[in-house]
Amino acid sequence: MERYNQGRREFLKLVGIGGGVLSGLVHLPLAFAKDVYPAERITWVVATKAGGAFDLIARVSGPYLTRYLKESSKGAKGGEIMIKNVPEAGGKRAYNNIFHANSDGYTIGDFNTAFITDTITDKIEFDCNKFTFLLRTAASLRLILTHKKGFKNWNEMMKAGKEKELKWAASNFGRGHHVACILVKEAAKVPARLINFPGAAENANALVRGDVDIAIMAEESAKPMIDAGEFRALTVLSKTSPYPGVPSIAELGYPELADTLKVHRMIVAPPDLPTEVTNILLSGFKKLFANKEFLAQAKKMDFTPDPLYGADAERMAKSLFKYIDEKTPILKKYLM
Repeated sequence: MERYNQGRREFLKLVGIGGGVLSGLVHLPLAFAKDVYPAERITWVVATKAGGAFDLIARVSGPYLTRYLKESSKGAKGGEIMIKNVPEAGGKRAYNNIFHANSDGYTIGDFNTAFITDTITDKIEFDCNKFTFLLRTAASLRLILTHKKGFKNWNEMMKAGKEKELKWAASNFGRGHHVACILVKEAAKVPARLINFPGAAENANALVRGDVDIAIMAEESAKPMIDAGEFRALTVLSKTSPYPGVPSIAELGYPELADTLKVHRMIVAPPDLPTEVTNILLSGFKKLFANKEFLAQAKKMDFTPDPLYGADAERMAKSLFKYIDEKTPILKKYLM
């Protein structure tokens, strides 16, 4: 019996009853407690070269966002933003990196919704619909323009096209601007031949020289030339027009093109980001876009925030993707 009792005492001592090993085990959950997010640096993937507009916005945003993430998540010891520029392949590589990163909140990045048009002609190794859409940061306008000696308005342009086919500078083949031209041409029956150029600069130069009758451009590039009297806007691809006397595409009778043809800039994360992490990031971004100091800096860089958050951003993006998918048969006539 004594031998049994001794063995029992040794067993109890081994498992820690009364302050032994079991006592240590009780503290294991504390020793292995999950770190409060964010506990380390966050990589912000930018799909453009360093020094570009959206690279600068990310770099300006970083310090503010770090501060607000720590405010939103008490006890967080990380959150510093590291910018990673991945400009190769027109954004595809950057978006691929974001999509396949761990869904832990330590990789986020820019996403341009115009990229969805690349999926029509190119094999993409990820599903854009499955990103975690954190927010839309801004929505850039596109304009249809003529040169300073060109048409006085949209109606005059359409009338002239019935007499002679117009030449329309449509920028890079298969990219967002080109697809926007196709959709406007098809919807409005614009009597024009689309001519592609290697980039936005060549597109604008062709219009300046009068080599083409009309051109498509992003507002950021077009506005200085409009202000200088070199270009005249014929329509703005949106619901309303900020230019007096210039109709929006919706006002011309094509409201379905208004939001879908804007250039929506998003911040996304990998699929299935945990809700808790998503909410912390959203809280940080909401404080960032309400900060007057940040907004003043953004204005100096000609960046006008137009944020949509969480479910609203996701709904907008997926609606755009659906529209492009429905128009794929038409687009393939021009792109394949």
